[in-house]
Amino acid sequence: MLIQLCRVLAVVSCFSLIACKEYKVKEVKDFRLYVNSDDVELNAAVSELAAQYNKDVGANALTVVDNKAQANSNISFVKNLADDGGSKLGLGQWITTEQEKNNFSATGAQKQITVYHSMSLEFDTANFAGKLKGMTDKTSDEYKHLYHLFCHEVGHGMQLNHSDDKTNVMYKSIPDHYNRKIDFVGYFAYVRSYLKISAPVENKDVLI
Repeated sequence: MLIQLCRVLAVVSCFSLIACKEYKVKEVKDFRLYVNSDDVELNAAVSELAAQYNKDVGANALTVVDNKAQANSNISFVKNLADDGGSKLGLGQWITTEQEKNNFSATGAQKQITVYHSMSLEFDTANFAGKLKGMTDKTSDEYKHLYHLFCHEVGHGMQLNHSDDKTNVMYKSIPDHYNRKIDFVGYFAYVRSYLKISAPVENKDVLI
């Protein structure tokens, strides 16, 4: 009986190994953002924030597109933005969709599952527009607020949850005045890991 049981387990193990080889998972993390607004200043601000984001990542993590048909991710500006918890400065959501495809070769059929990653971001119109004057001065509290808020919501789009650490970019509230340090180094280290890209040659410690 023991010998038979071992044989059954061996067969099951072999079958499991074979079955695993029949599936191949591919992830696509190509974030192409479309801004749902006709406001020239808001569009320009998003493009500038995304450019700074890419610079700090050290790679092209985000692409802002003018044509909605080319986008897989969305940015909206909402008057009096709120959710079940009350008023919000921004909301970010990550989205994944799967597509299955059967590939046939001399060794047999293999199913390829492609997971496409995208995101949906919303910002409170009054808060965002009220800080736009700071876009010309990156040392201003207004600019730091908008960049922190942008990174925070994009972080949600890259599957980050809130943190209880006030120095973390993903802390639940975004300050108006910066009298404490924010750890962007750890944040962008996560982003590079998430996107599977190497750290830039010159990786300066960026802390607000």
